[in-house]
Amino acid sequence: MHIKKSNQSGFTLIELLIVIIIIGILAAIAFVAFNGSTKKAHKADAQSTVASVKTKLGEYSTDNDGNYPASKADVVTYLNDANGGNSKELATTFGDAGYEYTPSPAGCDNTTTVCSGFTVTGKAGTLGFGTSPADDVTASN
Repeated sequence: MHIKKSNQSGFTLIELLIVIIIIGILAAIAFVAFNGSTKKAHKADAQSTVASVKTKLGEYSTDNDGNYPASKADVVTYLNDANGGNSKELATTFGDAGYEYTPSPAGCDNTTTVCSGFTVTGKAGTLGFGTSPADDVTASN
């Protein structure tokens, strides 16, 4: 009796499973690296926006005898004004829910109480680069 030898070649099931597992591990590493880069990019964007708004508020103060806007809406209006901040893109970005403007002293309105300071904050949780208030990007005068 003669037994025929099979000449078929190919991969075994174990070899294929090992390759699939290795590809899965590499994909997980790439995903984690990409996610970290995305958060860094969001934070850099927020830092840039906050710094730009701070600069524009310095211009506002110069034009308004040292006073600052009384509300976020006033800041956005100034940024949109061709004779004021003249920065519609910055106005759109800052008008986003992820940014806050707080004039000081509290309750100032530039009629009875002068707004002599401000704090601009990029909220980490809303803008996608952190989860706690400690991660927020802040600038003030």
